[in-house]
Amino acid sequence: MRAITVAILSLCLLAVTGLTSCIDDDFTTSPSHVLAFSTDTVAFDTVFTTIGTSTRSFRIYNPNKKSLNISSIKLADAEHSGFHINVDGMSGDYFTNVEIRGKDSLYVFVEANIDPTNQDNPIFIVDSIVFLTNGVQQDVKLTAYGQDVIIKRGETLTTDTRLTADRPYLIYDSLVVAPGATLQLDPGARLHFHNRASLLVQGRLQAEGTQQAPIQIRGDRLDRLFSDLPYDNLGGQWGGIRFYPESVGNTISYAYVRGMSSGIVLDSCATEETRLEIANSRIRNSSGNLITSNYSRLNCWNSELSDAAGAVLSLTGGVANFTHCTIVNYYFYSVITSPIVTVNYCAAADSIDGGLPLLRASFNNSILCGKTSEVSGIDFMGSHVFFRSCLFNSMGTDDDNFINTVWGGMPLFKAIGEEHYYYNYEIGSEESQAIGKGDPAFAVPPLDKDMYGNPRTEHVDIGAYQYVPQAEPEK
Repeated sequence: MRAITVAILSLCLLAVTGLTSCIDDDFTTSPSHVLAFSTDTVAFDTVFTTIGTSTRSFRIYNPNKKSLNISSIKLADAEHSGFHINVDGMSGDYFTNVEIRGKDSLYVFVEANIDPTNQDNPIFIVDSIVFLTNGVQQDVKLTAYGQDVIIKRGETLTTDTRLTADRPYLIYDSLVVAPGATLQLDPGARLHFHNRASLLVQGRLQAEGTQQAPIQIRGDRLDRLFSDLPYDNLGGQWGGIRFYPESVGNTISYAYVRGMSSGIVLDSCATEETRLEIANSRIRNSSGNLITSNYSRLNCWNSELSDAAGAVLSLTGGVANFTHCTIVNYYFYSVITSPIVTVNYCAAADSIDGGLPLLRASFNNSILCGKTSEVSGIDFMGSHVFFRSCLFNSMGTDDDNFINTVWGGMPLFKAIGEEHYYYNYEIGSEESQAIGKGDPAFAVPPLDKDMYGNPRTEHVDIGAYQYVPQAEPEK
């Protein structure tokens, strides 16, 4: 019995020894056996100083059969650059004797929190993570642009206020323009709204950029959800712009507004004055409606209104005019729940209902198309809603409300998000049915040029953008 027990113990010892030898790989010390990386550079987009970034990651690979001992991993300029790293679950800026088994990998996570630069323009920040393995030094570079920002938290503007283009503004907890006050945005001004923050206008907004220096109004996520999908393409990044009933005489000109949850909302207003004029602008990407106008007077021209999970335009009563606009919906990031244009409280011309203003709307030389139906919510017979020289994807016939229409039209935009989430609603081909189909009667100054200054002289194209032939490549 004793002999059997000894034999069993000996076998167990041999098994354990064999198992240990399988797990405890030999380490190679050959200088030819080094690391491989999933990238050679971790590049952040512009980083607001004092505001932390999202986390990026890359992988360290050991392509060899034997294990490697990484003698050191060091963040080269940790004291000054503002980058922070985490190696295989450990935070720090210097690590020694990090083991990585053969054919295995480790994750490295990178963040950045950059100190103020005291500069108006972005400053290029660079650092590197240096790896020393078997006497061989390797590195992965880290880059970012640090941008000083002016922070506003829950401010109410009670007097006339001017925001300049010197530095971006980062807005938390909304920015309120009180009754009687005017907020003026200079050409090139950049307003970044944090999650759920909004611009609430009880007074007046004068956002007047230029072709060379458009105004930017957007969320504060400057990074990417995926490598080819910037957060800037997504709706729901911030609340939106709301104009209260007492607010009139507002202007958005040469501006790029995008990434909202509720879009631009015009509250019900009894006055006959223009509530909002949008000119030479791009309003894009809302996780709700893009523009909602309730019993208000809205004028929009030479502008792109695009992409929403709800309606691009929701119009109830009031007066609305759209001339040389590209009104499209190819929203990709959720189900589109409404037609591109939804019109309400638009009865026959001789009907009266409680004294509320019936909708009077006109769409001239405009494109209306996308992944959903173009217009709904109205029986057009006898109403005051007109589409003149417009292009629709759908088929139909002209009548008193649809005049000189391009039915079943193919605008042939440059990009509708089918590749790398890229969108460009300029006309991209000389085969486009929007070219030359506009009514010259609507292309009078200032509409004789599109927002980029391209003239509507030789031919008038439908939509916000005049077709510009691409130069032939040199042979």
